[in-house]
Amino acid sequence: MLSLKLFRQLNKPLLATPMMARFTGSAAAVKTGKNYASHWRTERIVSIALMGLFPASVLYSSQIVDTLLAGSISLHVYWGLEALVVDYLRVPVVGQLANKAGHAGITLLAIVTLAGFLQVIFVGDGLGNAIVTLWKM
Repeated sequence: MLSLKLFRQLNKPLLATPMMARFTGSAAAVKTGKNYASHWRTERIVSIALMGLFPASVLYSSQIVDTLLAGSISLHVYWGLEALVVDYLRVPVVGQLANKAGHAGITLLAIVTLAGFLQVIFVGDGLGNAIVTLWKM
């Protein structure tokens, strides 16, 4: 049987720190009683910003614009995949371990994606030029 301390540790949200939960606007913030409307508004702002950042990155490829695009894409994908985990990997259906593994997996995927984008931006030709190169293929 699990000890009470271990049980409480397993039932904590993946993002336990309030600052991180506020920054990412994750489901962990919702579980702690935060207002979900601010998260929704932030998602919409990032989505609208992406509509301008894609053409800006292609037309004026700089490290600043490319980094903003990379961060926005990574956040957008993270929030979308997190919604899938919250909807389909619910604790009552699949258990605590699968839910935590799903959250950890998408967090790792978002970090690796951002690292790959930053590699292209700072070591390669830049994200905008990479998009142009892919478009020419």
